[in-house]
Amino acid sequence: MTAMRVAFFGAYDPGYPRNRILRAGLAAVGVQVIEARVRERRAAFRWPLLAARFTAVARAADVVLVPEFRHKDVPLARALCGGRLLAFDPLVSRWDTLVHDWGLHAAGSAQARWNRGIDARALKAADVVLCDTWEHGALYESLGADRARLRRVLVGAERAFFEVPEPPRAGPVRIVYVGGFLPLHGVQHVIAAAAELERMGEAVPEWEMELVGSGIEFEAVRARLVELELERVRLTGPRPYAEAPDIYGRAHIVLGAFGETDKAGRVIPHKVYQGVAAGRAVVTGDSPAIREVFTPRIHLWTVACGDSTALAAALALLARDGAARERLARRGRERALEVATPERIGGELARILEEFNAAR
Repeated sequence: MTAMRVAFFGAYDPGYPRNRILRAGLAAVGVQVIEARVRERRAAFRWPLLAARFTAVARAADVVLVPEFRHKDVPLARALCGGRLLAFDPLVSRWDTLVHDWGLHAAGSAQARWNRGIDARALKAADVVLCDTWEHGALYESLGADRARLRRVLVGAERAFFEVPEPPRAGPVRIVYVGGFLPLHGVQHVIAAAAELERMGEAVPEWEMELVGSGIEFEAVRARLVELELERVRLTGPRPYAEAPDIYGRAHIVLGAFGETDKAGRVIPHKVYQGVAAGRAVVTGDSPAIREVFTPRIHLWTVACGDSTALAAALALLARDGAARERLARRGRERALEVATPERIGGELARILEEFNAAR
């Protein structure tokens, strides 16, 4: 790998998992990572600060990379980077997320058109656009990205998740969800599945479920838990991200995403990669994105998105069959070691950036 300097540029969150994995992965394969970052979110103040920061630390960079969610910073990066390669890692479409996933703006509204325009300008301005799945890449292409400039870099998991010890041998089977209670996660379906499990009674070995995090659907989930009076489900609220490996450490089964939105079919959430990296049996919604990387019933267990009965059946099966649970966990971790370590992710990203730089 040749020496390369990559400047991460924008008002990004350095603690976000995708960002941490890319920076750690690049550093692990010998790429120098420079951070041209400011905290200011208001564009009128942010752009002058970013321009000054770029001049101070990033002028020697070979590549300028605008990380996840910073669509609005791409035009400034384009203006500043001169002849350098400009890479953009959107991770999501603003239009798709705000309109179709979260439902904050009506389709066809001024806000929907505005956010679609932000997507298009950012995707067209970059020399290379990264996608976490080819399903997501197809959406970016429909929004204006040039297919020849699209490259896939998986989300992966941080090293701490690969170092989680084996599950506890004693006690109940522990089922864990860690996440942002987003619509694509479909936590309401998880609650419905838990209610079915409780109704099964002694037909299912002793189990408990822990839901960790907060977000858009948190209050609705809490209200539903109160209504159903579930005895084996615990809602713990948000916890520091640094505690996530320990939370997985007390789990036997890790829950992925079960939402029915189009976005749910395009993404592989961090929690899925984290669960397989930790050597846990992962249960998640089936989707074209999942099948790009994992084989159902081999690396993880999938059920139809939105089908709480199928989810309950899968959880009951894995709770009863410890050998099947351990086999799934072992093979899932083997797959994660093949494709999802920071070193694998960083190596693939470095290869892509070198490919585009060489072409230039």
